Amino acid sequence: MTAAFRTFCLAIVAAFLAAFGAPSHAVMISATTNNPYFFSWSFNTGTSLLTGSGLMTLSGFNSSTLAVTVTLNNTSLIGGQGGERLVGFAFGISPNASLIGFSDSNDGGLWSANWASGALAANVPGVEICAYGGSNCSGGSNGGIYAGTNDTFTILLGGNWGSQVNIDPIGLRYQTGYGSFTFPSTSSSGQVPEPASAGLAGLGLALIGAGLWRRRRAAASAA
Repeated sequence: MTAAFRTFCLAIVAAFLAAFGAPSHAVMISATTNNPYFFSWSFNTGTSLLTGSGLMTLSGFNSSTLAVTVTLNNTSLIGGQGGERLVGFAFGISPNASLIGFSDSNDGGLWSANWASGALAANVPGVEICAYGGSNCSGGSNGGIYAGTNDTFTILLGGNWGSQVNIDPIGLRYQTGYGSFTFPSTSSSGQVPEPASAGLAGLGLALIGAGLWRRRRAAASAA
């Protein structure tokens, strides 16, 4: 295999992975499209995996109050030092909200919402609305959704809502016994392929490219 041919194949695989392995872009949600909206996350801290999934159901389109009902499942393994608590959940929304309200029974988990700030806003650019289970959007105290548990709550957003909104990005904030971690969700609504699937597809494209390369080389030699 020549150096030029090897470079050609690697370029194909790199382009494919760049296109399909990146976090998802803004997702349009209406009363009938992507509603409810599923997303998940997995973050390797170097000590453990912080994993989970969520579901957002939106209602109140074409009105002045949008209700965003969220269920968050913290599926991280229960750690011995800090419990791997999910203490903050944030997202960006367009058009923008003008007011934020929060509704939930007194069942622990996340208990309030406000404008995104602190570590979530700094590490996941674009998030605007934040629900939290500590002192503020960055966490604190002993609140949050502990590993192996879940929580459902509703965020009420005042604004001028039409027939659809865009959600992007989604960010998570964890506190553990070995540090705090802030990161974006890794997939949504099944739109981002698993790394193994993306790699196999990229390899397939490389093989196709190899065939085209050889045909062109053969045609050029015969001419």
